[in-house]
Amino acid sequence: MNAELVLREPLGERSFAATDFPISVGGEGSRVLVPAAVPGPLAWIAQHDGQLFVQPSGEQAVVLHNGSRIAGSTWLRGGDVLDVGGGRLKLRVDGGRRVLDMLAGGADNVTAPPVAEASGNVAGDGASEGERIDAVVFRPQPSPSPMRRWSMRRAFVAFAAVALALVAALVFTSTPVEVVIDPVPQSVSFEGRWPGLRLGSSHLLRPGEYTLVARREGYVELRVPVTVGSDAGQELRYKLTALPGVLEIVLPVPGQVSIDGRAAGKAPGEFELKAGDHELLIDTERYLDYAAGVRVEGFGKRQKLAPKLVPAWAVVSISTEPAGAEVRVAGEPRGKSPLKLELMAGSHRVELLHPGFKPWVSDVQVKANEPLAIGPVKLGLPDGRLKVQSRPAGASVTIGGAYRGRTPLEAEVRPDLAQPVSLTRDGYEPASRQATVGAGKSALLEFTLVPILGDVIVQANPKDAELLVDGESKGLANQTLRLLATSHSVEIRRPGYATFRTTVTPRPGLPQSIEVTLLEGVAPRSAAAPREGATAATPAATELVALAPTLRAKSGQELKLAPAGEFTMGSPRREAGRRSNESQRQVRLERRFYVATREVTNAEYRQFRPEHRSGFIMQTTLELDRAPVVNVSWQEAAAYCNWLSAADGLTPAYEMKGGSFAAVTPATNGYRLPTEAEWEWVARRAGTGLRKYPWGDALPVPRGAGNYADRSAQALLPTVIPDYDDGYAATAPVGSFAANSSGYFDLGGNVAEWTHDLYTVQPRSDATAVDPAATGDGTLHVIRGSSWKSAAVTELRLAYRDYGDGRRNDLGFRIARYAQ
Repeated sequence: MNAELVLREPLGERSFAATDFPISVGGEGSRVLVPAAVPGPLAWIAQHDGQLFVQPSGEQAVVLHNGSRIAGSTWLRGGDVLDVGGGRLKLRVDGGRRVLDMLAGGADNVTAPPVAEASGNVAGDGASEGERIDAVVFRPQPSPSPMRRWSMRRAFVAFAAVALALVAALVFTSTPVEVVIDPVPQSVSFEGRWPGLRLGSSHLLRPGEYTLVARREGYVELRVPVTVGSDAGQELRYKLTALPGVLEIVLPVPGQVSIDGRAAGKAPGEFELKAGDHELLIDTERYLDYAAGVRVEGFGKRQKLAPKLVPAWAVVSISTEPAGAEVRVAGEPRGKSPLKLELMAGSHRVELLHPGFKPWVSDVQVKANEPLAIGPVKLGLPDGRLKVQSRPAGASVTIGGAYRGRTPLEAEVRPDLAQPVSLTRDGYEPASRQATVGAGKSALLEFTLVPILGDVIVQANPKDAELLVDGESKGLANQTLRLLATSHSVEIRRPGYATFRTTVTPRPGLPQSIEVTLLEGVAPRSAAAPREGATAATPAATELVALAPTLRAKSGQELKLAPAGEFTMGSPRREAGRRSNESQRQVRLERRFYVATREVTNAEYRQFRPEHRSGFIMQTTLELDRAPVVNVSWQEAAAYCNWLSAADGLTPAYEMKGGSFAAVTPATNGYRLPTEAEWEWVARRAGTGLRKYPWGDALPVPRGAGNYADRSAQALLPTVIPDYDDGYAATAPVGSFAANSSGYFDLGGNVAEWTHDLYTVQPRSDATAVDPAATGDGTLHVIRGSSWKSAAVTELRLAYRDYGDGRRNDLGFRIARYAQ
């Protein structure tokens, strides 16, 4: 017999073969006897694939494995110690043999200890050191008689036979059940009835209801009810669920934690998370949001995360010359210079105020955790105040080459510096003077503008028709008018006849002629405006209701009525800087329309979207209220137009299609972006011709022409215009430079502008397009005009065409709408 296990007891050893397994350990009736309070097995020792394991006989059985109580099957390895009942056994491997040593409590062939006679005195209890200690008399335990030994052996055999019969009955009435659990548990047991016998992954169980209990470190205890039937081949399959991991987040300040996009609680604190990757976001006051991916091990393991938070503020140092200036941030006093203070990341308006000196105001961009030094700021002397008046009023004023507004005007100017003050007004000669204003002083300049006059010859039938110019009656229609050389609305009317309306711009030395025959009883219809220096068509009549020369939207923007007209759009092939997408074609604009005189500002756009930010270029802000809004897409510009239309009770010009805006057809009277043809008409129209550049037809760029890539932008741009300085590194407040002859500002420079049209390349055509607008499905839209980034000849031209579908920091827009 090949011994699979050798049991060594105090009086000898026994060997167990493979057929002897499982081996019962416990009280009476067990193969290995240990002191026990009740008869029967307390534990079973079995093997699977040659590996020994121990299994308690039930929930009441106390079995210790290496000092820890076990509730299910546990593998045995060399050196393991078992405590079963009152016995202790130790497994060791000796020369390839597995030996189970009985260390204490063996009950097989036990030798009874000697019995001591009763003694009236126990050694060591006397009070005297000389106390006599009598020897204890031992008497060996009498051996049982042969008859008694024979009776004991017969009783033992009988008991063993009964036990074997019971075990056999249980085995033969049990059903083998295969238990497959992933991963393999450390213990498996069945509660509720006889626990059965385990042979590897198989269990012999009597039919009935049980609770299957499986345990493995790092996993949730499996406890499921099962029903064992009488049919052989039953299989139970389960999968253990891993315990979540515990993530401890340690922060220096309180914070809110979001995990995988959901609020998870406050930190510092502990969070139970399932094993795997998670996205973590921690929001704390005065620190930047901490975002990171974390991998949780799970299986009940604890992990610790102590993120290094980055301050969301920076130390800003402010110094001035002279010192002692009051420092205000967002209007709130913060102390006197020199001063160090902590400011949160973002844009802050900083003011430096010192009695007797000019206030210093600037928008400061603070970057998180990046110290910023401002100064020393040399505070200047207070500005002078210059009042400019003109007769007539309403003249455009430039001071030192920069547009400052219209007369009557009061403006701050640099002290003790001679500066040119120029006035322009349509229909009047330009006027200019030098002005010097002392620090803190005031001065007054008065101009009397010299009118520029031209003749307009009006001939009308019937001859008693009434003539009105700019809404004012001038008497009978047949006369020669001497008018200012600016645009005038002319109306000829007589009861019972269709009223004729047109516009005319007189020119010195070039009389304009209007010849009209009113049509009796004819419904009014549109008529094109006469070309300058030409005769109007005879049977022409326009709207019965006069159109206002200007409109003002609820947002405050001024829109000016553009004249109808016909022109050649695009550029000739030989024009320097021309691009291939500038094909020439004839365009006639018949439907009257209004165009905003200025680009939409940050303040106006924030009425629609308060959260919008135009941004910064390095330390240069694009956020000033009067600066043009930038970093807006075509879709966002269209949404603004619809919002403004709703505010003014107009029909929206754009509608949502497939999640994006598209132009409504036919066109409505709502606010919209100018069509490409409208933009080019109001930008290039100049008397009888078309401008090449915003300032005229030739280079170089004259002083004060507009906001282009100048010397002040050298730190921001790779290319600038040599020897040109407009005073603005990036965007300028809208209307900072003089308007063109049609009264529109910044159609060249400052920011490029979105138009209404989808981008297309039109072939050269001799056919005349009437009120063209490229609409439909598409994402690319036409961009017109130069910007503060423009320095090349190609971009400075008014015929320059660009396109795009996204945001830019030099791209904004202006609004337009049809008159009716």
